[in-house]
Amino acid sequence: MITKTQEKIHQVAMQHFLRDGFRQASLRKIVAESGFTSGAFYGYYKKKEDLFEALVKDTADGIVSRITKIGESVEKLPREQVFSGMSEMFESALPELLDFLLEHQDETRLLLKCSDGTTYNNFLSDVMDHEMNYWEKITGENFPISALASNLLINSYFNLLGDAVLSGAAREEIAKAMRDINDIYSKGMMNLLKERKENEKL
Repeated sequence: MITKTQEKIHQVAMQHFLRDGFRQASLRKIVAESGFTSGAFYGYYKKKEDLFEALVKDTADGIVSRITKIGESVEKLPREQVFSGMSEMFESALPELLDFLLEHQDETRLLLKCSDGTTYNNFLSDVMDHEMNYWEKITGENFPISALASNLLINSYFNLLGDAVLSGAAREEIAKAMRDINDIYSKGMMNLLKERKENEKL
């Protein structure tokens, strides 16, 4: 439960971080504009990064949990269904993740665009690096691309989703764009798999 003092500091800090980014935002100006003393601020936070974390941690945790859920769903599939079912898992998980990002759009922008200089810099890439154990199952010998290639594609999918959310487009437009991207990825992968199987017969 945050206090009214913290709530005011958070409101002002959100404006400054969104406008200037973490590095350029002035803690002195944030505290002054909030109407409190430095002593009041340091009663809650040790440094500027602690304030930034207070603004984004719940959203970051929510994103991580939803991405992890996708990986767990894929991992539960029988091995012979992993490849064909992966695209379906991404598409079925999209509405919940999209709604969460749109509901926390300011915090998402902080994480993806304003976090340089914090431990949240490269947030999505770090999340995917941490979660890749869920994707190792899909990079076995029957998978048509390398582990690195699959990692890059999955990273790019979530980065594209973040960019779409922050584009200002309507929810349905974003959802359609991501379904289109999912189709491009999955159909391209299916064609690649078909081509390699045909080559193996030669």
